[in-house]
Amino acid sequence: MTTKRYSSYVTMIGVAVCLYQLFGTVAKAADSPVQDLVAVVQPRGTSQAEEKNPVSFSGNISWYGPYFHGKKTASGEIFDMNKPTAAHLSLPFGTRVLVEDPRTGKTVIVKVNDRGPYVRSRVMDLAREGARRLGTLLDGVAFVDCLIIN
Repeated sequence: MTTKRYSSYVTMIGVAVCLYQLFGTVAKAADSPVQDLVAVVQPRGTSQAEEKNPVSFSGNISWYGPYFHGKKTASGEIFDMNKPTAAHLSLPFGTRVLVEDPRTGKTVIVKVNDRGPYVRSRVMDLAREGARRLGTLLDGVAFVDCLIIN
């Protein structure tokens, strides 16, 4: 995929995410916003190189906060549990990820600034604020759909 073509996909995702956050869901559709955006971003004929760097992923997330608040993250930033950030094992620091709970339809955009989770069954750890916005604080763990937006 050429850089110019990829750039236009990222722009379309950014516009779609902004519109979604401004207006929310008008009616609960069968498909989630993340799945709709993946259909736009990831054409059917993906190469093997693109499969190794997926645009979207799904899995369980959890949250972390009080114990790490004020300590350095793997990126060197000071961890603030009141900001929508996340820990991921391999995504580059600064990557923004749209996270959606398909059960509720709630979404949050988080920035990767730390490494983790170190629990095999989880794909990401959200800072407390990300989990609060997503509505998963009380549950602790939730299944989510994630879309890399840059």
